[in-house]
Amino acid sequence: MSNWLDNMERVMIDEPVYITTVDGKAVAETIMVKVEAMRDPETGEIYLDGKAVEQLDNAKARYMGVLLPTEIKALRLRLGLTQQEFSDLLGIGDRTCSRWENGRERPSQSLNKLLIALAEGRLNLGDLYAMKSPIFDWRQVVSVSPTNALENRPISIISTKPMEGGSEKITSAA
Repeated sequence: MSNWLDNMERVMIDEPVYITTVDGKAVAETIMVKVEAMRDPETGEIYLDGKAVEQLDNAKARYMGVLLPTEIKALRLRLGLTQQEFSDLLGIGDRTCSRWENGRERPSQSLNKLLIALAEGRLNLGDLYAMKSPIFDWRQVVSVSPTNALENRPISIISTKPMEGGSEKITSAA
């Protein structure tokens, strides 16, 4: 018994790739991409395999300026980071990096720009680590302030205002 693929002809076709508007509700532009496909000689029907679909997806990503999954993985490896370390550094979910590298998801526009800047050397790991916001508890900071040190009671912060010398003045409701 023969496989149904045995009767197929390999052909090159121009396949449309639709670039949607930002909201995804309409087609903004159509680009044509040449891919290899299979054609049923009896019906003329065209079939695309996984490789062709991936080529179409990559062409769309390239046209839109989005890094490809292989490029994201290569960048992470070049930086010497695990997926977990990369995710922590970028502030994304634990599995997001894996989905990017598998092509199941794409980074947002802002994260894609950040990744491109990293890939092109306009940003480095030190820059990213410096951008990570410090984690602290305002209650600890306020409880050691001179105005509240003796009372050691919780206060409500209404606002912070710049003071001379670049520090901030904390106004409490108490």
